[in-house]
Amino acid sequence: MNEISKPESKNRIIQFLYSIGVALIIIGSFGHFFDLQLFKFIFATGTLLVIISGLISMFNAREPDFRQKRLLRMNMMLSLMLALATYSMFEGTTLWIAVVLIYALVTLFMSFRT
Repeated sequence: MNEISKPESKNRIIQFLYSIGVALIIIGSFGHFFDLQLFKFIFATGTLLVIISGLISMFNAREPDFRQKRLLRMNMMLSLMLALATYSMFEGTTLWIAVVLIYALVTLFMSFRT
């Protein structure tokens, strides 16, 4: 009775991946201001985890309706924006700051939408 069902455990794993990815993105963003090369890789690892969790949740959605499909696509496009921010960070431009802010604002907007 206390066992977790398969879909519920998958959702927990996806949420855990996403949470760890976002934490690594935040750590990498703040650490990059100290000009240490390691934080670029921490940011990239977080981005990869966010993209993977988005892909897994997109493919695990069973018969999503129009609204769910739209939200999953928007989430995936936002995750790919983080990949652009990672590229910008490795190139040495400051574009990554604007891209991460756009990601944060749109994600915040999507989370409060009903």
